[in-house]
Amino acid sequence: MRKTIISGLVAAGFALIPLTASATDDSQYPAYDFQPKVVYIDKEAVKKSAPAPVKPAKKEVKFDPKYPAAYFEPKVIYP
Repeated sequence: MRKTIISGLVAAGFALIPLTASATDDSQYPAYDFQPKVVYIDKEAVKKSAPAPVKPAKKEVKFDPKYPAAYFEPKVIYP
């Protein structure tokens, strides 16, 4: 009889463990209340503040037959 009561209490204790182990503090999860924001760019302000774009100078490279893909430049072709 005593073993039955003890095993019942142990089973009840194991049943209550998940309730006590659950996280009740939301600050433990920083992305819990994440609200994304949309940021729009003012094109006029960008034009006024940004300097003119500088084009990089082209480099002259020699083709090396040992490394044919070393100087590969992908090109995008739109249909």
